[in-house]
Amino acid sequence: MIESAGVIGAGVMGKGIARHLSNAGCKVALIDSDPAQLVNAEAELGDTDITLSDELQDCQSADFVIEAIIEELAIKQNLLATLSRLSEATIIASNTSSLLIRDLAINVTVPSRFLGVHYNNPADFNPIVEVIPTDYTQPEITDHIQDWYSQNGKQTVRCKDTSGFILNRQSLPYMNEAIRCLDSASQGAIDVIALSELGVGLGPFAVMNLVGLKVMAAASLNLEALGKGYKAAQALQEEVTADNPEWEIETDVDLSGVDVKRIKDRLLGAMIFPGKDILDQSLCSREDLHLICIEALGYKRSSPELLEQLSEDEVTRLLISYRSGGTD
Repeated sequence: MIESAGVIGAGVMGKGIARHLSNAGCKVALIDSDPAQLVNAEAELGDTDITLSDELQDCQSADFVIEAIIEELAIKQNLLATLSRLSEATIIASNTSSLLIRDLAINVTVPSRFLGVHYNNPADFNPIVEVIPTDYTQPEITDHIQDWYSQNGKQTVRCKDTSGFILNRQSLPYMNEAIRCLDSASQGAIDVIALSELGVGLGPFAVMNLVGLKVMAAASLNLEALGKGYKAAQALQEEVTADNPEWEIETDVDLSGVDVKRIKDRLLGAMIFPGKDILDQSLCSREDLHLICIEALGYKRSSPELLEQLSEDEVTRLLISYRSGGTD
């Protein structure tokens, strides 16, 4: 039973996680060493029972502690080493979206009680939580966490400890291909094509603005370790050098002169490519990948469905169309 929880990091993700845990009935301490982050959190969370603090000791007796700080390995490792000294009975988790859980586990005193618990933005509303155990994690802990989340408004996906886990591995090639399609159309035009031709719930540039370009850029670079087909779009890496990076998405879109079919094919290929890779490597079940595509990413048809419904020749054609967009 999880009745008390600590969330380390009062950024966008940390605040969302804290809200979900609080709404689930947990006594929550949201902790951050940055006074400005706590001021912002107080303004947003003032009508909740969440306790704000700059002291790690305030989660000393928590049943569950999850870190959601900056995506830098050494900083996370140092924090986890400190958290390990608070209580050996506490379940400790990382919400990292781009680092390997096993690389973090080595700094946890009791790695059997440590695992990845990856919320997706916005954390309090997105229905999917990825659960990533390591070889050290007690199976009972993993089952307990999945059961608790399932009872408290989330659908869990258990996946292997691999770069990007499942959601980022599935979604980022599509996002980066959308950016590369700027060689043929504007941000607004690409979003309109994705909405009208693919039936997604939100256009890729709107999604990137929602999640945050810096988060997307960092995760994309980490995903490049997977090799061919996972290249980060250079335009995104350049865009995040601005102080407050955000795509400008025009609302008055003119598709005349735009090769709509070409862009549709490139985006479809970018959906199919990682889905095939995930299934070929058995990184999660077909059902869990379908769930992520539909519930978390807002696809009209999941990558497993596309692979099942399209002919082999069509799948090959779309993959070639994707790779010709600049991913090699």
